[in-house]
Amino acid sequence: MSKSNRRSRDGDTPTSMNVTRKQFDWSETRPSAAVTEYISAMTGREQTDFAPLYETIDPEALDSLLDSPKRSTPVSISFEYAGHSVTVRSDGELVIEAPSSSIGR
Repeated sequence: MSKSNRRSRDGDTPTSMNVTRKQFDWSETRPSAAVTEYISAMTGREQTDFAPLYETIDPEALDSLLDSPKRSTPVSISFEYAGHSVTVRSDGELVIEAPSSSIGR
């Protein structure tokens, strides 16, 4: 797997070419919204081009599990959405692995 030397826009962390990491503040952005918005931005497609997130995971449950100010232990939730592997962490990190076939699109 090759590494990318360029920085992605919006402060994304450069990683291997098909994995993108972005830091969010869950008090300002709902995790469920971040997932759909970020995949849309990554692919250059409209959010309506993908199946609704609720067909994959309960958005309210996702938001509730990750955005708890009283949380004493970190939480990480991983799932597949729109052909991407998604991991959302309670510390605000969103990690999306694009399918190899979509690299460079």
